[in-house]
Amino acid sequence: MFEFFQSLAGLLPALGFLMLNVLIPGPNVLNTVGTSIGSSRLSGVYCAVACGVGLFIWAIIALLGAGALFITFPFLKFGLTIFGATLLWYFAAKYCSKALSKTASSLNALNMTKSGAFKHAFVIMVTNPKVLTTWLAVISLFPVIIQNTLNIITFALLSGLASFIGHATYAFIFSSLVAQNTYEKIHRLINGLVGVGFFIYGAKLIFELLG
Repeated sequence: MFEFFQSLAGLLPALGFLMLNVLIPGPNVLNTVGTSIGSSRLSGVYCAVACGVGLFIWAIIALLGAGALFITFPFLKFGLTIFGATLLWYFAAKYCSKALSKTASSLNALNMTKSGAFKHAFVIMVTNPKVLTTWLAVISLFPVIIQNTLNIITFALLSGLASFIGHATYAFIFSSLVAQNTYEKIHRLINGLVGVGFFIYGAKLIFELLG
């Protein structure tokens, strides 16, 4: 038991570094915020669940050597990047469509169901190759993560849990009464900004791929 807590203490700095990168506004945070404001708190929380599950899957993939796989077969990363960028642009179009709509004036302007919110957020997470880049940086800075099987499993679980908590916090904040009232007044502007944000993140993926 002592060895477990000792290992846990050694993993916490790595977890902090990872979460700093994951929870800085990016596609998943943007999606969670937009869904929470435009649909409901529960839909936002389902986004958070998807982010937790998605990051856990990325953790297992990265910690088991996906980085080497992407280096050996670069077309895999190329394909994933193109797909991820296209997906972000698709979501950008949906948000911009809501922004330009003359009928979408209710608080549920996005009409995002719980299952729809989960699928939406999960796909964004698992098709974002930037997550793998972050993981490779974390592993290089904190090799203790892959020191043994227990550390790998523990860190993967902690990462998924922390991702859920972080995104759920965004969901609760941006589904508050103040946020909802604000959204009711300027929902077109908010949807437009979210749509533009998705477009920029998609373009960023392509530019980094070609750079």
